[in-house]
Amino acid sequence: MARHPDRWSRTTANPSRARKAILLWTAAPLLGVALAASQAPEPTGDDPRLSRPTTGESAAAPAANVQRIREGTEIVDQTGHFQMAGDRVVFFTEDGQGGYVALENLNLERIAQAIAENPEKLQWSVTGTMTEYRGANYLFVRRAIQKSRIESTEEAF
Repeated sequence: MARHPDRWSRTTANPSRARKAILLWTAAPLLGVALAASQAPEPTGDDPRLSRPTTGESAAAPAANVQRIREGTEIVDQTGHFQMAGDRVVFFTEDGQGGYVALENLNLERIAQAIAENPEKLQWSVTGTMTEYRGANYLFVRRAIQKSRIESTEEAF
């Protein structure tokens, strides 16, 4: 059986050829990624998951008469009502200081169910933590107590 020179010995005999082969195999995928990234469309902001609710009371956008509340501020027993704004729930304070988009959690799911079942505005006592994002405040609801028309009856979530 005739012995043929192996391919490795030909490549190692010419180190320049080996470097070129390695460069080609590493550069080709990187070039493809760079071309794909340069042709990707710019985000247009039309994604409904990224949009803020739009209501007559402008809940998410900071208004001139509404002061932004610092991240981490605790809200304790704040009275107000919740209202649906698209697929988001907004908490409006009774004193008119502002409306805050509530962050999704199990408490908010229960609140959304309660306001969906009752078309009238329900009064709530809310405890939670304020967050900030892009110049707007959001409310992380830790506890919400639905207050009925008769103050002695309360339902906690």
